[in-house]
Amino acid sequence: MSIWNKVDTIIVSIVRWFDKSRFWIKDKIFFFREIWYLLQWGVWLVDALSVIASSSSNYALKDMSTKLLYYVNQWKNFSYGLNRLPEYFTESDYGIIKIGEKSWNLAQIFQSLASEYAFLDEIKNKYISAMMYPILLVGIALAAVLSLFLLVLPNIFSIAEQFNVSDLPPMTRMLKQFSDFLMVYRPYLLGWLWVWWFIGTIYFSTNAWKRTWFSIVSMIPYFGTMTRNYYLIKRCRYMHLMLQAGMSYVQMFQLVKNVMQVPAYQDMLDDVLAWLEKWQTIYTAISRQSDIIPSSVAMLLKVWEQTAQLDKAIENVLIMYEDELNTMIDRLAKIIEPIMLVLIWGLVVVIALWVFGLILHIMEGVGL
Repeated sequence: MSIWNKVDTIIVSIVRWFDKSRFWIKDKIFFFREIWYLLQWGVWLVDALSVIASSSSNYALKDMSTKLLYYVNQWKNFSYGLNRLPEYFTESDYGIIKIGEKSWNLAQIFQSLASEYAFLDEIKNKYISAMMYPILLVGIALAAVLSLFLLVLPNIFSIAEQFNVSDLPPMTRMLKQFSDFLMVYRPYLLGWLWVWWFIGTIYFSTNAWKRTWFSIVSMIPYFGTMTRNYYLIKRCRYMHLMLQAGMSYVQMFQLVKNVMQVPAYQDMLDDVLAWLEKWQTIYTAISRQSDIIPSSVAMLLKVWEQTAQLDKAIENVLIMYEDELNTMIDRLAKIIEPIMLVLIWGLVVVIALWVFGLILHIMEGVGL
């Protein structure tokens, strides 16, 4: 084997590893939609998996489809293969598709799963896009301020010392003290930042921090409402999908609990399941969770539960809150940009005035 063949092999191995370790939501959406399209055209499931495995340029999809094809060829259910690929599929995917197999409605389940993932990914991307600009502004501002204190101000203060300018204004002295502090303790500060980052990554992954963070975000005006609406929509869309698949209430809430990664909602769903085991209604269970479930939603569920049309109630909730969430995200993008610009430019102007004040003081000290 020549050196170039070895290089090609290494590159292909790296690409395969990257694809397998970076299985995105868009890849799952593509997979579910492709399966649905092929089944709609009358292609057998085995042949559909074979087509995806042979034609996809994504190695994660190739690997996943090949393994699923192996299980199906062994006369195993499709859900059986999904349950053995936790790196690609969640427990809720497995549960929903398993119910779809029993109801002989697998093609529709694939379409519904793709739609749910696509909608939630769209909402998430809209929220990230709305926040990207202010986060970028804050990052640039912090970098500029640090550069000012570490690179610019030390040189200006050294010039002031050369001209024996000692009577500095109070704010200028504060700038000098902070700049000297950063210059002297910079290595220690970087070390402490690394230590706190390491400790933070461990603590931030705990349920205690997730509960605390959710409580903090929930108390922030506007952001708290957006967060609660997002998780309400996410929960209701999965509940609607699971009811369409033919799940019982207990199965539905158990799977929704696995989908929701927020401890506060998992605690709420545990409470709901406990009440359902006592043969209580869903309204009785969720009416005790007024801090998470809006009272209007609880009343809708109560009315439709009494008429045995819970799926209709969930559809109405989605119609109301999806529009509200989209409006809030669009409004956030319009409001937050000018606010951040005013704050950042205000900070820049204040620091610039302090720096120019120092320069003018130096010029006065040397008689210019």
